[in-house]
Amino acid sequence: MAAPDRKTLILDTTLAVIAGAGLDGLTHRAVDAAAGLPAGSTSYHFPKKAALLAAAADRLEALLGKDCDDLQVGFSERVAAQGMDAAIDYVGVELVAYADRERDLFLARMELTLAAARRPELEGVGERLTAAAQRPIAFFLDLMAGRRADAPVEVCAGLIDGITLRYVTGQGPRPTAEQVRAVFAALL
Repeated sequence: MAAPDRKTLILDTTLAVIAGAGLDGLTHRAVDAAAGLPAGSTSYHFPKKAALLAAAADRLEALLGKDCDDLQVGFSERVAAQGMDAAIDYVGVELVAYADRERDLFLARMELTLAAARRPELEGVGERLTAAAQRPIAFFLDLMAGRRADAPVEVCAGLIDGITLRYVTGQGPRPTAEQVRAVFAALL
C-alpha cells in the first residue's frame, strides 16, 4: 500500500489530534509533531486553523462515506445470503466493532460538530457530518422497515450515537450487538 500524500497525512493526523486533545489541543505544530513532519508542514498547506478544520471535516465526511459504503455492501451481502435477521445481526456487530476500530473518527465527528455550532467559519459542517453518519442508519432502516416513509432515522441515529458516545468517552460500557439490534427493533 502506498503511503498517503502529505495533505492526506496532515488531515488524518488532524482528526487524530482533534479526537485526542479536542480543538483546544489542535495546533499546526501539534499536527506536524504527531505526523512526524517537519515544523511548518501543516501551516504550508493550511495557513489558517479555520482552513485546516474545514479540510479535516471534508476528509472526515469522505471517510464516513467510505465506511458507509462498506457497511451497505456487507449488509446487502448478508441479506442476499442469509436473510434479514443475519443482516441485522451484522449491523449490530459492525457498529460495535466500529466504535472500537474508529474511535478517533467518532470523537473527531463529535468535536467538529460541536465546533460548527459555535464557529461561523464552520457553518454547515455539523449538518454534513451528521448526514454522513446517519446515511448507513437510514439505509438499514429503509430496508428493515420495508421502505416506510416514517422510519425514525434521527431517533435511531441519536440512540446509537448516545450509546457510542458514552462508551468512547469512558462513561458507559462497550455497546453490544444486542443493544443495537434492540434499538432497531424498538423503533420498527
